[in-house]
This record gives sequence, C-alpha cells and structure tokens, in this order.
Amino acid sequence: MPTTVTRFKSGTAGTTDGSAYAVPSSNTAIITNVILSNKTGSTRTVTITMGGLSFCTGLQVPPNGTVNFDARTVLNAAETITVIADVAAAVDYMISGVLIS
Repeated sequence: MPTTVTRFKSGTAGTTDGSAYAVPSSNTAIITNVILSNKTGSTRTVTITMGGLSFCTGLQVPPNGTVNFDARTVLNAAETITVIADVAAAVDYMISGVLIS
C-alpha cells in the first residue's frame, strides 16, 4: 500500500456546509494536522466536521490568531471534511495528513 504525506486542502472557510475535502475512492486518509488562521480583528467561530461527525463545534479562533491541533483521525473512501466559519472569508485553514492508496 503506497502512502503519500500530503496537504489535503487549504483555503478560506465559508459560512455554508461546503465540503473542504473528500477522500478519493479506494483510499484511506489519516488527518494529522489542522491549522486555522483568523484574518480579522475579532474572535471568529469555526466548526469542523470529519466523516459526518463533529470534530469541533464553535471553536473560537482569537483575533489575528492561529489555532493548530493534531487530529490523528482516520477517514475512509468518500468521507468528507467540512470547515465552516461564522463570517465568510475570515478564517483560512490547512488540513494535512497521509493518504493510503
């Protein structure tokens, strides 16, 4: 089984439930790290869902601050990650890990 260390997705969180990343078919993803960066001068709230379950709900990211955490979560083929912020274009995110094919 080949493994690839990769950045699964980076982008800017929106306010709707759009998928940030979907695990490709016949693959398994190990999410190792999630970084959130608040680009505004006010506290922003972020919700992340992985594989249909709440990974964090209402996480507060401080003004002009960064939250970095180790996830160590396994997702199967076709499972998704969503990143939603309370204000559009306020929070950037990066999701990294290992893809097993």
